Order: sequence, then structure tokens, then C-alpha cells
Amino acid sequence: MNEKELTKRQTEMHDKIFNHAKENNLIKQKPLLMPIYDGVADIKAYISSNPKIMWILKEPYDDFTSTGKARGGDWYFTEHFKNTNVWKDQDMWKLMIQINYAIRNNLKWKELDYIENNSEMAEELKKTAYINISKMPANTISPNDHIRTCYAIWKKILFEQIDIYKPDVIIFGYTFQFFKEDFKITDKAIPTISGQWNADVYKKDNMILIDAFHPSRKGGEDSGHDYVTCIINAYKKASKK
Repeated sequence: MNEKELTKRQTEMHDKIFNHAKENNLIKQKPLLMPIYDGVADIKAYISSNPKIMWILKEPYDDFTSTGKARGGDWYFTEHFKNTNVWKDQDMWKLMIQINYAIRNNLKWKELDYIENNSEMAEELKKTAYINISKMPANTISPNDHIRTCYAIWKKILFEQIDIYKPDVIIFGYTFQFFKEDFKITDKAIPTISGQWNADVYKKDNMILIDAFHPSRKGGEDSGHDYVTCIINAYKKASKK
């Protein structure tokens, strides 16, 4: 798929996300709740990247009412990630950048530069397919039962997104458990351990699927060695299989 076609399909997908949220009565006025649209910020860079990497996390959050209820939405990760300084906002962005850049450049954690010293690394989020199971603003804690319900609501959209972006690698941030049955995984996982973190990796339909922990609270740019290394090594094992 070329840049023009994928841009068109992503725009159509954002319309589908809005309509799907409306059909499922997820859009509200008090407090205001609108979808937060995900996908790829720099489609040309994504298409030319090797491998093409998708992250699937749980759900986004935006703002909160005075009583702590989630509110907000109606904005786009596909625009948010065009800011090359966005990685400074959260430690998890730093870890995702390190992992993606290491995979694409066959590097180990200790060989990585600091992001602020390497402009190529700061571009990584732009060329990543970033997907959340739920598209609606939520709380910062996401219990499994809640995410399972969200997955049931959004499953059709999620698999359409996988089909649209056709990633070579999908890294699941503690979300693979919801997809595993629908992927019809029958092969045993290839396990990887680094320090306190572990990941399982599978191959399915020419994709590498990495079942990892969520990148939040796994250390920052200086302290994410084991988490980053675990996922890098999982990719290496699967790519050699």
C-alpha cells in the first residue's frame, strides 16, 4: 500500500472509530467524552520503516472532572506524535523509542544514544503504528475486566487496524491476553527473560507478536535496561526462527 492509499484508509478509520463509539453509546456530553484517535503520525516514514512496528496498549486518558471522572477526547495521537519533543512527556515513550530504534538498527540497550542526542531516535514515535484497545478517555488504572469489555466493543475495529497497517511486528503492552484466542495461536511461545522482566513471542501470518508487559512504570531512559532488552531479544529470537 502506498502513502496516498494508507492516508485515505487511516482517515476513513478515524471516521469509523467515531461512528463505532456513537453506535455503542460511548460518546457523552456531561462529562464530555469523545474518542481519541490513534494510528500512524508519519505514514510515509512508517511505510519505509523496516520492520514496521505496531504497539497495542490498553486505553488513553485525557482530562478528569473535579470528582475524578474521565473526560475529554476529540484529539489525535496521529497529530500528537508529530511533536518531536513528545517523548519528554512520559517515560513510557522513551522506552518505546529505545525498543523500536534498537530493533530497526540491530542495537543493544548499551549501544543506544540518549534520545536528546540523536534526532533519529526522537522521530521513532512518528513512524510507529500506535493503537489502544479502547479509543475513549479513561482512568490511569485499567483493570483486566474493564479492558476485556472494551476489547469486545472494539475488536472489529482493532483487527481492521491491524489489516490496514500490516505491521511486521506487534508489541502488546500487557494486552496480548485479549487477542490470543482470536489470533488462533496454537504454537508454543518462545520465552525471553531479562532481569525481572519476561516476554513471550509468537509468529503468525508473517508477523512477530510479542507479549510483553506495559511500558509504563518500567523505568525511564536510564533504568529501562531489562525491559528494553527483554523485548529486543524476543524480537531477535523470533526473527531467526
